[in-house]
Amino acid sequence: MKPNGIAHAVYLSVWFTVASSLAAAIAGCGTSTSRVQNAPVVQGLRVETVRLQTVADEVEAPGSVIAVATAQVAARTTGTATQVAVREGDSVKRGQLLATLDETELLARRDSARAAAQQASAGVTEATRAVSVAQAQADIAQKTYDRYVYLRDQKSVSPQEFDEIEAKQRAAQAGLEQAKARLQQAGAGKMQAESEARAAEEVAGYARVVAPFAGRVVRRTVEPGSLITPGTPLFVLEDTSRYQLDVTLSAEAVTAGAGSSASIRRGTLARVQFDTIPGKSFSGKVAELEAGADPASHTVRARIELPHGPAIQSGLFGRAWFPRGSRSAIAVPKGAVIERGQLRGIYVTDSSGMAQWRVVTLGREIADQLEILSGLSEGEQVVLNPASQELDGKKVAAASTGKER
Repeated sequence: MKPNGIAHAVYLSVWFTVASSLAAAIAGCGTSTSRVQNAPVVQGLRVETVRLQTVADEVEAPGSVIAVATAQVAARTTGTATQVAVREGDSVKRGQLLATLDETELLARRDSARAAAQQASAGVTEATRAVSVAQAQADIAQKTYDRYVYLRDQKSVSPQEFDEIEAKQRAAQAGLEQAKARLQQAGAGKMQAESEARAAEEVAGYARVVAPFAGRVVRRTVEPGSLITPGTPLFVLEDTSRYQLDVTLSAEAVTAGAGSSASIRRGTLARVQFDTIPGKSFSGKVAELEAGADPASHTVRARIELPHGPAIQSGLFGRAWFPRGSRSAIAVPKGAVIERGQLRGIYVTDSSGMAQWRVVTLGREIADQLEILSGLSEGEQVVLNPASQELDGKKVAAASTGKER
């Protein structure tokens, strides 16, 4: 039976549509094949298939470098600054002069105290001689008295004569006691005068402001001519021999699995990196760890001992990583990552070898590799050594294929 007119028209329309689609597909395949065949070929590059690998799982904690010992050097007396011997950033030794205050009045007080101490010492010497004289007189009077006692018992002296000798003996003994009392008083005066002299000597030394330990001047708040009062901060010094990284950890990172090898506690080793020292890692132990978390932020502060080195200074921003087992991750060599402004990307090749630049999100460094958090999947192929070449839309003829990663 022959189709009617409407059915025939529909049949022709469908056939035309299918034929057009097939023709377009054939043309597209031809264009794609032609694009691959006509694409520029880049020789000598290494291509590698990406695979998941097992890496150390770590907890990251940001922080800043602080000095273990920091001192605020303040004035201990009133005076005018006559000399400031150091500036910010200067290295100083223990006992080194930092500043000098006007010491005219302090020296006058010291000299007066010294004179008083010398006078008190002379008074003790004089009182000692007086005791010696009184002791001699008392001894003579006692011997005379003892003889008269014997004579009295023998009825050889009159009572009046004996009374006179007894009175002299008593007077000599009283004179001795008075001399001893004056010596004791002079000794106490000498001790007080010497104590005041030592205090005046020490206060006179307050005019010289010195470094309490060896380190570096972090801050200076005094200038020559400034009027200084006791307690006025003059300098801030830090000990440059020991630094720590003061980091903040989540309470969960510290308490999760407490008691296990993955928990963070005093003595735990951490890996430390600084933005200002790229490509270098340091190792340090947790020296201090807060016993409890802050109730507002739910964080715990820890301090990590850092090795001594000229590149490490207070105020540097750093990050610490604490081990927490292992996990799977995708990572590529650092040389495979290309920077374009604020973007980071890699060249990925398809089955025909065509390269395409793809934006990726980077994680942490793993040895000489960079972790890829997003933008790359397992099994894809990446160019390992693109250097500064523009490979987008070009065919990569790999010189060698690296091991599967």
